[in-house]
Amino acid sequence: MSHANLWAALQQSALVGAERLALPAIFTQGIDRTAPASQQALQAALLLPADSKAVQLLRATAVAAVLERAGWRPATPAAAALAAALPPPAAESRPAPQGEPLLRLLGEVLQGNAPELLALALASLDEAGQRLPYALLVDALHQGRQSVELRQWLTPVLGERGRWLAAQNPQWAYAHGVQETADAEQIWQEGSLEQRVALLQQQRATDPAGARARLEASLKELGARERAPMVQSLARGLSADDEALLEKLLGDRSKEVRESAASLLARLPHSPHSQRMGAALQAMLSQDAKGEWQIEPPQEGHKDWERDGVTLQPPAYIKGHRAWWLQQLVELTPLDFWHRHLDKTPEQLWEWSRRSDWKSALRQGWIAALRAQRDVRWLPLIQSMESDSRSSDVLPLLMAELSAEERETQWLAQLQAKLGKSAFIEAIHRIDESMARTALLSPAMSSWLLEALLSTLQARQPAGNWHSWQADHAILACARRLQVVDLERFAQLWRAPRAAAPAEPTATDDAAALVVPEGSSEADIAKLKQEQQARLERSRLRPWDDEQVLAQLNRIVDLRLALQAAQPA
Repeated sequence: MSHANLWAALQQSALVGAERLALPAIFTQGIDRTAPASQQALQAALLLPADSKAVQLLRATAVAAVLERAGWRPATPAAAALAAALPPPAAESRPAPQGEPLLRLLGEVLQGNAPELLALALASLDEAGQRLPYALLVDALHQGRQSVELRQWLTPVLGERGRWLAAQNPQWAYAHGVQETADAEQIWQEGSLEQRVALLQQQRATDPAGARARLEASLKELGARERAPMVQSLARGLSADDEALLEKLLGDRSKEVRESAASLLARLPHSPHSQRMGAALQAMLSQDAKGEWQIEPPQEGHKDWERDGVTLQPPAYIKGHRAWWLQQLVELTPLDFWHRHLDKTPEQLWEWSRRSDWKSALRQGWIAALRAQRDVRWLPLIQSMESDSRSSDVLPLLMAELSAEERETQWLAQLQAKLGKSAFIEAIHRIDESMARTALLSPAMSSWLLEALLSTLQARQPAGNWHSWQADHAILACARRLQVVDLERFAQLWRAPRAAAPAEPTATDDAAALVVPEGSSEADIAKLKQEQQARLERSRLRPWDDEQVLAQLNRIVDLRLALQAAQPA
C-alpha cells in the first residue's frame, strides 16, 4: 500500500471510527524500522496503550497533524527523493530582528494569543525592512493559511526561506513566489498570485493603462481563482478608461469575476452598466398624490439583469424574490442616482426607507453599495448609527477616503466633547473601529489622547465604568494605536505603584451620604451601606485589574517596544 493510501486510510478511520473501519495491518502489527520516520511515528502512536482504539487513533491523528504543520505530507519514494534534491533557498535580502524577548513575544502572537496584534506586528517588521526569523515561519505560514486577510502583511516578511518553505507544502501555496529582488516581468510570469496582484496594484498607482493592458493580455491564461483578485485590483485608479474591459468581464465564466466587474462599474456613474441599473430602478419609482416617492419592485425579474450582476434566484436564507432583486439593484447602482432623482440627503433617504414596505432591501443595498463606492456624503449617517452593527465595517472604508487631517479633526472633536463623561470610553472604541487594521494615531493625536487618559484614569473616581468590556476594549485599542514613544508613559497606568485606598471613608465619601428612606430599619441601612461600598470599590477598578486584560496589555506594549528597539539604526 502506498504512503498516500495509508494516509487516506488513517483519515477514513478517524472520520467513521476505528470500531467500524479497522486500520490496515501495517499500522498495528508493529514498528517497521525500515519505513520512513513519519510512518514509524504514526505506528508508535497507535501501539501505545490506551483505554480504547478510538483514543489510539486520535493520538495518531494528532501526530499526523503535527507532521502536517511542519510541512510533511505522504509521498511516494520517488517524490521523497525529489524533495531531497530540492535546490536551497535564495540568499535573504532582509535581516531578521534579534533578541530572545522579541522572538518569544512574536511566537506568542503567531500562535494565536493576540490575533488583534498580529497584523500590526507584521506591518511593523515590513516597515523596518525586516523579515520573520526562521523559527517562526511554520506558525506564520499556518496563520496565513487560516486568514486570507492576513496575507497582505504576512507575505512581504516571509523572506526567501519562507517562500522556499511554502513551496514544499500545497497548503502554503499562497505564499510561494519568486525572489523579492525579481523584476516586474519575472514576478508577473513566475510569481505567486499574491505577488502578481501586488504588482498590478503598484502599477495601477503610477501607470493605470499599463496595468490594465498587462491584465487584459493575460486573461485567457489565468484561472478563475486568479482572475477575480486581479480584476479587483483595478479599483485603484479606476476611471472611464476601464469601462470597456469591465463591460467585457460581465460575460466572464466566473461568477466572482462578473460580480467584481459589476461592482467596479457601479463606481462609474456614467458607465453603460450604471445607466442600465439606474433605468431599472427609475422604472420602479413613482410619486403619490402628495408628491411622496414610492418604490415597487416588479413581479418578475429580467434575464438581462443576470449579465449585469443580479442573481435572479435568491439564496435559501432570503425570503422573497422581489426584495432580493431590489437589494441587488440598489447595491449595483451609483449612490448618486438617489441624490439626483429623489433630491434627498442620505439622512432623508434613510428616513424615507423607514416608511417603505421595502425598507430592509433598500437599506441593505445602500450599505453594500457604500462598501464599494465609499461615498463620504454618507459618513455622518453611518457615524450616527452607533448601535447598528451594519455600520462597523463600512465606517473604516469611508474614513479612509478622508485625509489624515480630516479624520483626526473629527476624532479630536468627538473625544473633546465626551471627555469627563461616561461616553468617553465609547468614543475611543468607535475611533478604533473606524481605523484601518494597522493604522496608528498621529504623534499629536496620540499625545493628546495619552494626556486625556492619564488625567482621567489617575483620578480617584473617573467618569464612566472603567471596569467593563467596553473599557477593556478601549484601553487595548489605545495600546495598539498610540505612538510607540508614548507607550512607556501609557504603561505607567498599571505598572507604577498605586496609592492604597483609604481604610476609612473620607470627607468626600461622607459628602455622598446615603439617602435613607424614612422608616428604614438598621438592617436596611446596613444593606444600603454595603451596596454603596461595593459601588465605591467597583469605581476604583480599572481594566488591568483583570488578569487577562493585564496580560494582553503587557504583551502589546512589550512587543511594540521590542519591535521598535530591534529596528536597524
